[in-house]
Amino acid sequence: MTLWKKRVAASVLALLVYEALVLALDRMGLIERLLSPSGAGVALALVAALSMYALRLALIFVAPGVVVAWLLIAALEARRSARPR
Repeated sequence: MTLWKKRVAASVLALLVYEALVLALDRMGLIERLLSPSGAGVALALVAALSMYALRLALIFVAPGVVVAWLLIAALEARRSARPR
């Protein structure tokens, strides 16, 4: 597996983890936990929320560039291999 394929796979994995975090925060009742703090529950919700927002930033700004770069490299390699020698 090439480096670019690993990066695309990591981007897809990050998207799946992000979706899982969003669902977990929804099930945990993030807003309710932050409005009525109870110690460990707030800390867990806060860590999960910060992780989700950091992952969201990576998915919005980093992952599209990785995927576009991978597509360009794949197209260049296909064009290079299609040329008769």
